[in-house]
Amino acid sequence: MTKGRLVRRARRRDVPRDIARERCALLYRLAVEEAMKGDLGRARRYVELGLRLLQKYRLRKPVYYRRWVCKNCHAPLIPGLTTLVRVRSTRTHVIIVKRCSVCGWINRTPLRKKR
Repeated sequence: MTKGRLVRRARRRDVPRDIARERCALLYRLAVEEAMKGDLGRARRYVELGLRLLQKYRLRKPVYYRRWVCKNCHAPLIPGLTTLVRVRSTRTHVIIVKRCSVCGWINRTPLRKKR
C-alpha cells in the first residue's frame, strides 16, 4: 500500500515538470515563427522565457535548445535566416560550423564519419 502512495506522489511531482517541458517546446516553436516573420526581439524573449522555465524546474535543456539557440544572444538559429551553416570535413570527423548572424557567435559540432 505504501508503494502505491509513493508512485502517486512521484507522478504528482512530475506533472509541473511535464507542463514546463511542453511550454518550453511551445515557446521555442513561437520563437521560430516570430524569427521567420522578422521580429527577432520577440523571438529572443520567447527563448529566454523557455530557458528560465527549464532553470526553475531544474530540467535538462532539450536538444533543440542546445543545438539551435545561440548561447550568446539567445536568438533561435534558423539556417539561412539567423545562422550560417558550413560543413568542414577531415579524415575522421565532419565538423558542422554554425555562425549566428545576429551576434557572430560560432558553434562547432564534431561528428564522426561512418566507416
